Amino acid sequence: MTGTKTAGGAAGEATLVGRWRDLQERYLTTAASIERGLNSEHGLGLSDFEVLDLIAENDDPDSPCRMKDLSKISPMTQSALSRIVDRLEKSGLVTRNSCAEDRRALMVSITDQGHQLHQQAQQTHRRLLRETLGS
Repeated sequence: MTGTKTAGGAAGEATLVGRWRDLQERYLTTAASIERGLNSEHGLGLSDFEVLDLIAENDDPDSPCRMKDLSKISPMTQSALSRIVDRLEKSGLVTRNSCAEDRRALMVSITDQGHQLHQQAQQTHRRLLRETLGS
């Protein structure tokens, strides 16, 4: 009897789809809340903050973050990541330089201004996460 669904199978599938939709709604609601808060309080979009946050977490004055490594830990495409790093660089929040050992590699470092904004925006981000998802 291939191709037939039992009543329990259809109910289980409906429950699974319902859980998926609940998860999507919660994500979209949370992301929209964080986007509004970061934008109004710090002039940052959520994607900009997420990339700045990754750079801040992986920045080491002795060994800046490679764009290639950043793309491995980011869920974004490499082109989206590059566009965001471009914006952050134009805003003075990060710098991008060629690697001394491998001129093809690009290194990204957070600036003092970037650190300052990141610390402030991170507090807003965490507060909004607590408000929308609970502690």
